[in-house]
Amino acid sequence: MPPTTLTPFPGTPAFRTLCGPGESPRAGASTPKPDKPTDPPSGSWSSRRPVGKPVSQTAAAQEGKPKIPAPPGTPSRFALVGLGKLTVEEILPALRLSTTCQVSALVTGNPDKGRAVADFLGLPHDRVYDYADISRFADDPAIDAVYIATPNALHARDAVPALKAGKHVLCEKPISTTLADADAMIDAAESAGRKLMVAYRVHHEPINLAIRDMVSRARYGKPLLVTFDACTDVGDAPQHRLDPDLGGGGSLFDIGIYALNTTRWLLGEDPAEVSAMRQDLPGDKRFRTVEPSIAFQLRFPSGAIANCTSSFATPRVNRYRIICEDGWMGMDPATHYRGLRGEHGDDDQHVLLKDPQSVNQFTAEFEHFARCIQDDTPVESPGEEGRRDVDLILKIYEAARTGRTVTVTD
Repeated sequence: MPPTTLTPFPGTPAFRTLCGPGESPRAGASTPKPDKPTDPPSGSWSSRRPVGKPVSQTAAAQEGKPKIPAPPGTPSRFALVGLGKLTVEEILPALRLSTTCQVSALVTGNPDKGRAVADFLGLPHDRVYDYADISRFADDPAIDAVYIATPNALHARDAVPALKAGKHVLCEKPISTTLADADAMIDAAESAGRKLMVAYRVHHEPINLAIRDMVSRARYGKPLLVTFDACTDVGDAPQHRLDPDLGGGGSLFDIGIYALNTTRWLLGEDPAEVSAMRQDLPGDKRFRTVEPSIAFQLRFPSGAIANCTSSFATPRVNRYRIICEDGWMGMDPATHYRGLRGEHGDDDQHVLLKDPQSVNQFTAEFEHFARCIQDDTPVESPGEEGRRDVDLILKIYEAARTGRTVTVTD
């Protein structure tokens, strides 16, 4: 996908309703609502029709649509921390589709870039902060929550002061690169009474959710084997994904975590044992300090075995398949931002999953977090979920380094 061009727009309300190239208005929003309350049509029936009912007898006779809309609720206001490729190319367009989330502040170490993005959003320049200013969020009532998309090793640096400032935090995966940092973030959230959620967007994608439901209902019996490949060409150095001090490692921390977390989530259990093999490419200067590729195996208490691969040095491969007692299910691509395809079948059938259709996963993820804040309900993937993945990633590295199977304990 080509980079998003930053074109000025007049004000945040316009930003929330405008769509990017090729997007339909509100397409992919998980909870579409009008930008402004719409007066119900006049007529003797209107006073008897509460919100959510068909707008007329004709509408009621024709599948019940359209319905009388409700006034929009107060949106959750986010400070976006880190204005890199993910934020500019994916998060900003995704938030255009939401009526429950809006951007109220930006945090960057590059003031010129911050002001340019602020102009794009219609924000005044005084809404641009430096990373060192996050603790000042305590004095900013226009920020309800913070989204963190800085390099992996810096997540705790940015999340802990935000939580101590009384703000909820949605943090990109992985939660951190060390267990100590993960614990610091979890402790800060608990002490502040604020929500900490790890941004596993796959958990909010309908086709993956449909397959997870099949597994939980034993649609094809007990899962026996899982294969999951998460591979891509990372590109050239320098970049933080190839710096172990910023990324925590190589492909495993960046895209291998999709295979790890999604497999755990689909099966609904944690592995009891892990084993792994690392593949090095001595002639490729990009991988002097991080692993280009790693293969790892997970054995689950139920008896299921998962074989997963992760690579920064191959063409894009993004797929999984779950083989059960009586059939199979899977996706290809599985965890891309868009264009996902699901399927399932047995000896007698092969079904393509076209419904439910995929949504903008980032929009759905942000709106879930906003609902949890507004309703004070638990988030889908709290900090403890992210910590579990970091623990398992470190054990996978240990297994690859020692050549031994590592037992996982609680």
